[in-house]
Amino acid sequence: MSNGKRKRLRGIFAIEGEWFSDLRGGVSFRPVLEVMRSLNRSPFVHRDAATREELFYYLKKWLQRRYSTYPILYLGFHGEQESIFIGDARETDCRVTLTELMDHLEGRCDKRIIYIGSCSTMQIDGRRLQTFLQRTRALAVCGYTENVDMLRSAAFEMLLFNALLGNTLTLQGANAMRRKIMSEERSLCKQLGFRMVVRRSS
Repeated sequence: MSNGKRKRLRGIFAIEGEWFSDLRGGVSFRPVLEVMRSLNRSPFVHRDAATREELFYYLKKWLQRRYSTYPILYLGFHGEQESIFIGDARETDCRVTLTELMDHLEGRCDKRIIYIGSCSTMQIDGRRLQTFLQRTRALAVCGYTENVDMLRSAAFEMLLFNALLGNTLTLQGANAMRRKIMSEERSLCKQLGFRMVVRRSS
């Protein structure tokens, strides 16, 4: 490079929950991130969160200026409609709603995209997702409206991240990302119930 500086690559900030109560299972989506780093040189941060406190601690970290080059937030948890589960789903405080996430992220997600890799969380009225985006100022939020197979979703995520990392972080760029993934991977999007909502200009 003529100026002697290396281009700063866009990265993924991933927070992952526990998938099984038996901790010997070793299931993780970290290998997906490692493949993306190997193929695209895309850096990533990966942290485990087994409690609400850990989740919100790492979300606060993600919002810091030092992590502005990691604009894609990847939340990997079990979930249901409008919620994700932290830790043991049998506990009364295991559920974290999109409203709670919105309150913690309010006004601080400019030029960022939120991917929620959990079953059924995106099965929610589009107007409420627009409220989430307007309040957080995120460019887009995406995830699944159905229960998903982990292996199939892992394969899809590499294609998704390739699209999310390849366009400008503007509303126009986010819409281009959405068109690309929904067109090129139409079959997988339908099978998985994938949904991506881009913030309306305001």
